[in-house]
Amino acid sequence: MTIRKATNEETQSILNYHLEVLKEATMGYVKPSREKAIEMMTPFLNGGGYYLVRIKNNVIQGWVGLGRIIDQNTDEQIGFINEMYVLPHHRKQGAAEKLCRAAFIQLRAEGLKKVQLNVYAGNHAKHLYEKLGFKDVSTLMTKNID
Repeated sequence: MTIRKATNEETQSILNYHLEVLKEATMGYVKPSREKAIEMMTPFLNGGGYYLVRIKNNVIQGWVGLGRIIDQNTDEQIGFINEMYVLPHHRKQGAAEKLCRAAFIQLRAEGLKKVQLNVYAGNHAKHLYEKLGFKDVSTLMTKNID
């Protein structure tokens, strides 16, 4: 098993999964469409974002999207996990945790001291993020008023 930066070809392959990723990650809050996926991914990739992939036997098992943002609370540049995904067949084997830990090492090597991510309410990945030391910073709440 290897975790490394994705090639351009691998990045294109990852983008083919984006509708499924969007559907799972947003827990039904975002209506998945090709247009929405492009709208969300274009700034990430054009802004220097990239993927780390977990490869075993020349097969991608999962990936984590990494980028940089400015923390609105502190005005410091920090790492940002834009996307975390493990293909269903490779889940429950520790891949997501290994990808996160590799992301921390990569971002630290780039001189960053903090990383953030956004996780939707009800997403089971939140438990992993808490196990890895992420803390809630804010909560976005919504209510239909029609």
